[in-house]
Amino acid sequence: MSGLLFWIGVIATLIVAAALIEAYVKRNRKRILADMRPDPDKISKVGGIERYGLDPLALAQAEHRRLEEDGWTSTPSQKETTTADAGEEDKQDERR
Repeated sequence: MSGLLFWIGVIATLIVAAALIEAYVKRNRKRILADMRPDPDKISKVGGIERYGLDPLALAQAEHRRLEEDGWTSTPSQKETTTADAGEEDKQDERR
C-alpha cells in the first residue's frame, strides 16, 4: 500500500512541476511589441462613424445648406406632410 501511495505522490509531483514550469515559461517569454500588434491590412483604416460614410462635418454642412435654401422656420411647410396627414392621404388615394 505504501508503494502505491509513493508512486501516486511522484506522479502528482511531476504534474505540479510541469504546470509550474509551463507557467514560468509563458510568463517570461520575450515578445516583440510589434509582433503583438494586429496586421494593418486586416484592420479597416476607417473607424467609427467614418466607416459608414457619416462624416459629421459634411453632414452638418449639408444640413446648414439645406436650412439656408429652405429657410430657418421651425414649422413645417404646407408641402410637407406630417405623419398624421400621411395616413389620411393614403386613404384618400385608395378611395379614388
